[in-house]
Amino acid sequence: MIRRLRVAAVVAALALAASACESGRAADGTVDLPDPVVATGAASSVDYVALGDSFSAGPFIGTMRADPQGCARSKDNYPAFVADWLDVATYTDVTCSAATTSDLYQRMVMFDGNTTRPQLDAVTAETDLVTLGMGGNDFGIYDSLIQCQRGLAATCPVAQLRVDARKVAGRIRQAVRRVLAVAPGAEVLVVGYPDILPTEGTCGAVGVPAGVLEPVTQVAGLLNDSLRRGAQAAGAAYVDVAAGSEGHDVCAKGRAWVNGPRLRVGVAAPFHPKINGMRAVAVEVFREVTGDEPDEVTEYAEPDPDAVVLNAS
Repeated sequence: MIRRLRVAAVVAALALAASACESGRAADGTVDLPDPVVATGAASSVDYVALGDSFSAGPFIGTMRADPQGCARSKDNYPAFVADWLDVATYTDVTCSAATTSDLYQRMVMFDGNTTRPQLDAVTAETDLVTLGMGGNDFGIYDSLIQCQRGLAATCPVAQLRVDARKVAGRIRQAVRRVLAVAPGAEVLVVGYPDILPTEGTCGAVGVPAGVLEPVTQVAGLLNDSLRRGAQAAGAAYVDVAAGSEGHDVCAKGRAWVNGPRLRVGVAAPFHPKINGMRAVAVEVFREVTGDEPDEVTEYAEPDPDAVVLNAS
């Protein structure tokens, strides 16, 4: 709570005094985990770092970042909206599609075969705010859930998935503690997963009977519970995304926050959040940080280049 109040106070106080400032640029960083470009003037002094997997990175939403390209990281993911609305002083997004909690500490092999540095390398002693959205790829949980969702009972190890989902709590607890060891003054938010599939019933976008989905939704609920327990055990806040996403699953048609089973370049990867889902997550993160609503929920994420440190693209 102390960390939350410190970040919120800085954002609120300095946002009132925000004015147009000249920006400066630092030297380009490395290819695999670029150093940010530093601005000389900013609306707040908050240093924000985003860590996470594809549900944070936003593969195929709008324009993909090229820093590095193999992470399939969107310019309109929820970290970008958060950086925009908080007018942060520095912003480093190292979320990467397919990441596990192990990739916080070791080099990760990306989709294109290249590697990127450990995500935790982006956190420094000056970091004020960290969002952490991962855990679903640990133990191959989401890969297994896809098999379950397809109705492949023979490859749907429900009992093991329940065990593995509960194990994620320990990994999240360790991750938060490692972040705080580097940045002891930071506010750390563990961001949960939205509802992807309906909790009741089914639809053509899912393609299987409701009974087949029951174990999938149960494991998804256990995974979010595990994220919550891990966060709280390590002194971090948990951002509940599932509650707000109820009724916005893949079967919600025009109200859906997630894409269906087909890859739609510019929209989203299969069964991943679309841009409206990313905006919704960003609202929840903003509320947790400030205790208030964003002044304006923008259609796209547009972090102010005079106020934000961006990864070199």
